[in-house]
Amino acid sequence: MKRHNLALAVSALLVSGAASADIIISEHIEGSSNNKAIEFYNAGSTEIDLSTYVFEIYSNGNTEAGNTVPLAGTLPANGIYVIAHPSASAEIQAIADKTGNLYYNGNDALVLKNGNAVVDSMGQVGVDEIWASDGVSMQNQTIRRKDTITSGDTDPSDAYAPGDEFNAFEIDDISNLGQHLGHGTAQPEPEPEPAPEFGACGDTATLISEVQGSGLSSPLFESEVVVEAVVTAVYLEGNRPLNGFFIQEEDADQDADPATSEGIFVYHQDTAVNAGDKVRIAGAVGEYYDSTQLSGVTAITVCSSGESVTPANFSVPVDSLNAFEAIEGMLVTLEHPVVVTDTDTLGQYGEFWVARERLFTPTQVAAPVENNDVNVRLNAFLIDDARGVTNAEDVPFPAGGLSAVNSLRLGTEITNPTGVINYSFSEYRLLPTTDLQYIDTNPRTASPKLAAEGDLQIASFNVKNFFNGDGAGAGFPTERGADSVAEYDRQLAKLVAAITAMNADIIGLNEIENDGFAETSAIAQLVAEVNAQSDAEWAVVTFGEAEYIGGDAITNALIYRTDRVAETGTAVFTTDAPFDFGNRPPIAQTFHDLVNEDEVTVVVNHFRSKGGCSNSAAEGDKDSGDGQGCWNATRVQAAEQMLEWIENDPTGRAVDDVILVGDFNSYGMEDPIQVLVDAGYTDLQMVELGAENHTYVYQGLSGSLDHAFGSASLAEKVVGTVNWNINSDEPKVFNYNTEYKSEVNIVNYYNEDPYRSSDHDPVVVAMTTVAGDTGDNDGGDADVDDGGSTPPNEEVPNLDHATTSGSFPIWLGLSALFLGLIRRRV
Repeated sequence: MKRHNLALAVSALLVSGAASADIIISEHIEGSSNNKAIEFYNAGSTEIDLSTYVFEIYSNGNTEAGNTVPLAGTLPANGIYVIAHPSASAEIQAIADKTGNLYYNGNDALVLKNGNAVVDSMGQVGVDEIWASDGVSMQNQTIRRKDTITSGDTDPSDAYAPGDEFNAFEIDDISNLGQHLGHGTAQPEPEPEPAPEFGACGDTATLISEVQGSGLSSPLFESEVVVEAVVTAVYLEGNRPLNGFFIQEEDADQDADPATSEGIFVYHQDTAVNAGDKVRIAGAVGEYYDSTQLSGVTAITVCSSGESVTPANFSVPVDSLNAFEAIEGMLVTLEHPVVVTDTDTLGQYGEFWVARERLFTPTQVAAPVENNDVNVRLNAFLIDDARGVTNAEDVPFPAGGLSAVNSLRLGTEITNPTGVINYSFSEYRLLPTTDLQYIDTNPRTASPKLAAEGDLQIASFNVKNFFNGDGAGAGFPTERGADSVAEYDRQLAKLVAAITAMNADIIGLNEIENDGFAETSAIAQLVAEVNAQSDAEWAVVTFGEAEYIGGDAITNALIYRTDRVAETGTAVFTTDAPFDFGNRPPIAQTFHDLVNEDEVTVVVNHFRSKGGCSNSAAEGDKDSGDGQGCWNATRVQAAEQMLEWIENDPTGRAVDDVILVGDFNSYGMEDPIQVLVDAGYTDLQMVELGAENHTYVYQGLSGSLDHAFGSASLAEKVVGTVNWNINSDEPKVFNYNTEYKSEVNIVNYYNEDPYRSSDHDPVVVAMTTVAGDTGDNDGGDADVDDGGSTPPNEEVPNLDHATTSGSFPIWLGLSALFLGLIRRRV
């Protein structure tokens, strides 16, 4: 069915009236490696001037063409015109009229235009998916236009089903390229090369370096060869093995060309071989998802055993992926230790990323600039368990097997690993051939390790969509967070473990359900469980008659220990723009410690996230490519408006000591952070921890989205700041979720401990207090504005909402004062 609600960017591709040209895309080849070609056919009755025609490629759902290839010359009626990838096979290039930037995959939309008029198209512009229907796919197939189709698809924005107009053929089938409907020149069938004589061990054989060649694909593709080499690793047994083995040329027969690999994978499971066997093999050279291999083995013999080859030395980073291609299939040893940088898919696929050192998001350590990114694949590679199994119950990393009590944390050092390099699922990966040697350079800590504890600790913690259903054991799945009571109980236990071990007096929370403050609310039940598990008594900051804080499903919250601090101000939040949408309303309250009555105002923030700007963002909010992502201008405005709001002492207390905490969704050197620093606030993490600090890891890059900023007077009192890395450095599989986990893994990967209680790390700041007198006898100020209440997801007025602190019993204050004089942190 045609779509009529077209995006503006897509509709710009369309013109009024039907296109006058009669050229169609008659064949689409998406073959192995770079074997890609597009064939055009002039279905009209007159010659066509191609100088105004251009072929466009819209990659990964983009609405602007990433690559364009102009056509040239003229095309007679029933004529054929072929464009080939510049690195396509010699057979394809021999047929092509020209080469061009055919960098497409099955999820890239293709458009042929004459001037601004769309002549034909494949896929759907603005959509990122692998287009396939009725067994016909734009990925890993040759597809040809049906004989009945004589005009093009001139609407590149409509839903696309290739099976409607194309027939499917095997990958790399070029037998009909250059022909359509009986027109064009038939390509003569090449005479098959005679299969080489198998011979005996020690006879002449094709060198593996000749099979691999110096490019991304083999120059001997589909040729029959005989090779003789040493087996380096065997994967014939176990749970979904690779069904083959790796061989490497003997040291004496290596060609000393650093661009050609000396190793290759042999897809063959019918002969038992062992590492160290020298084997002679006859088979065909193939490319399996861009990985060169030998398959279709017709003869194999073991020549000797107990042989060895010298592992190649290798190091990262590399200048280009060609450096990995040059060791594809080889046994290698890293010249240096590596550290673990990403474990997101460790539990799912038995793989993790390593690099020479921890990799940081560029804007965490340097100012944003154009094209500000890190190519992780030039700096890192995967270590893999060499199995096709998913969600295994016996992931072998780290030593002893992965479990909730045997973690593989980011930053763990691995000493000079040795293994074979394999290419699969679009990534280069090392398959270890010897046990990995781990050095625990980033061990877990049971509590935050501060330089000094001071006598007041303030923390920030993103609790990752903590929702509690209806608060009575039902109402799951919720809008976010846990899908069941069982998951909720698991999430709650981990959050409570983190909060009780955090040893903080005041904690600002992000991403908690915005469902009020009643006994059934998420915040009330979280604090009730904290109180049940803690020797201290915790309380929630409430906001008078304001039942909800803004209209988002999630909100910010403040909790505190009543034996350490008391509320002295009027708790407030604002929904003024830009906190009416996107940026969550900041909340603020003033506290004083019960020993010295030294006051501090705590402001909890959660700025708009970096994703999802697409076509809806105004200039400044679009992703400019400088590393700051989407909605940067909106976050800058939030920082500016929040500062103006705080400057007016919204809690009713004129306090010099102010601390800003929360999830700012901005890394350390980005614009919103600089707004706060330029206003005189000290980035407490930068001062104590340096630029290379982190609370979050995204696609293998570390950085801090969660921050703590102190006013000038507060910064002078700070004695310690720490990012408690209990979450970002832990495997994601340790979280509370039960999806895609067997009963064994649900137990094995879970513990009621702080580790992977969220995806963000807490930030904890310790400060000293000085003697003072608030003059309120631990009571509160008068209400400023009750503000009313608004259910989540409904429009909210742009008002400041406020309440007084609750009354504080004198006996409790006096006893707390006494305890404070002899207090020891627990």
